[in-house]
Amino acid sequence: MRRYQKGDAGAAMLAVMLVVMVGFWLGGMWQGGDRAGHMSGTYGADKAGKTALELLDEAYARGEIGREEYLRKREDLLRR
Repeated sequence: MRRYQKGDAGAAMLAVMLVVMVGFWLGGMWQGGDRAGHMSGTYGADKAGKTALELLDEAYARGEIGREEYLRKREDLLRR
């Protein structure tokens, strides 16, 4: 029967930690496209490429919100 040396558990833990870290790194690379919008000029746009102001305009056109609410929200968006 083999006796474990002091370094065996540490080496195994290091290997596990490295695998987990590489997994997180690869996951971040895979998901990176969703967070890179500010670099491509689409920051603030939804999945269809519409900005918050365009969505607000459409909601007003459909009659989902009134004029006062539209103007208040539009002014708030333009201040940003």
